[in-house]
Amino acid sequence: MADVSADGFNTGKLDAGDDGLVQSVTRALDVLFAVASASEPQLVGELSRSLGLPRPTVHRILNTLVASGVLARIDSTKTYVVTPKLALVTASNAETANLAGMITPFLHRLVAISEETASLHVRVGDLRVCISEVEGSRGIRWARGPGWSAPIWSGAVGRILMAEFSEQEYREVLDRSELRAIARKTVVDEVELHDLVESARVQGWCATESETVDGASATAAPIVDAGGKTIAALSLYAAADRLPHILLLVPELTKAASDASDAWASMAVFSQIHDDQKSLQEVI
Repeated sequence: MADVSADGFNTGKLDAGDDGLVQSVTRALDVLFAVASASEPQLVGELSRSLGLPRPTVHRILNTLVASGVLARIDSTKTYVVTPKLALVTASNAETANLAGMITPFLHRLVAISEETASLHVRVGDLRVCISEVEGSRGIRWARGPGWSAPIWSGAVGRILMAEFSEQEYREVLDRSELRAIARKTVVDEVELHDLVESARVQGWCATESETVDGASATAAPIVDAGGKTIAALSLYAAADRLPHILLLVPELTKAASDASDAWASMAVFSQIHDDQKSLQEVI
C-alpha cells in the first residue's frame, strides 16, 4: 500500500506490490517525486540510497525522464533537476500562472507596435523559462513557445534576470553551471559575462544577437514587484537582421515592462486588502 495521510493524500513511496500497479511506473514516479521535492540537484547515488533502488535502475529511469523533458541533467555536476515542462503544470506555480495571465496583454501591445514576437520569462532554478508568448505578425517570425528554456546565464533575458542577483547568488549559479557555447555568439567568459550583466542592471534593459539561438536577436527589460525585485523579464524576439528594428523599440519595451510592473503591484495590493478583509471577517 502507498502511505496515505489522514486527508486521503499519498504522502510516501508507492508500493509496486499493490494490485493493479505497474512496477516500472511506480519506480519512475518515486524518482521523479524525489528529485522534485529535493532542495538541491540530485546525484544518482543519492537517489539510489534514499529510494532503496539499484543504481543502474535509477540511472535508466533518470535517462527516460530526461528524454521525456520533465528532468534535466546538469553535466558539470552530474546531477538532475526538474525542468519547466513539469514545473509549469504544478499547482505550486499558481503565482506564475497569474503572472502570465496578467502580463500577456502587454505582450499583445508590443506585438501590435513591433510586429515581432513578444514573450515573458521567469527564473526556474538555474534556467530561464518562457511562461507566455505572443507570436509576431510578420510573415517570417521567431517563436519558441511557453515552456522553452535556456541557461539563466545566457542571452538578454538571462542577463536581466541575473541583474537582480547578489554577488554571492551570482557566484553560486556560475559555480553550478557549465559555461559553454549554445549558439554562435554565446558569451562564455566569466569576466565578460559579469560586465554585461552589470551593464544590463545599470541601463535597465539588454540586447543580444545569436547568443542563445543562432540567427535570433532579442531585447529584454525587467518586470519588478512592489518592492522593486525583478520577478520576470519582458522580451522582444526577431531574426538577427532585424536587431536594429527592435533596438529602436527599446523605449516601448521598457515602458511596457514598467506598466506591467505597476499592474502586478496593484494586483498584489488588492489581493492583500482582500485577504485582510477575509481574515477580519473570520475573526468577527
